[in-house]
Amino acid sequence: MRRYECTFIINPDKENEVKQIIEEVKNQLEGEKGKIEKIDEWGIRKLAYEIDGYDKGFYTVINFEAKPDKVNDFKEYMRKNSNILRYILLTQKR
Repeated sequence: MRRYECTFIINPDKENEVKQIIEEVKNQLEGEKGKIEKIDEWGIRKLAYEIDGYDKGFYTVINFEAKPDKVNDFKEYMRKNSNILRYILLTQKR
């Protein structure tokens, strides 16, 4: 398994549902046999540029381990999730 870091921005209109959205992302990873190492909630931050008309978003970082072939399914989930404005997935060195 490889180590990954995923930073994502949740739609600020969903501020009351942030915990639930993070839990859904976590469940998706665990459903793909991923192992969550750490979840870091940064809170509402100003965006560098507007995304879909928003100038703020709720930032979250998840560090996890997963098999490389399962990561594509996770990326597809993140891309289709309407609650997430943007995400970036990075591979970490050991």
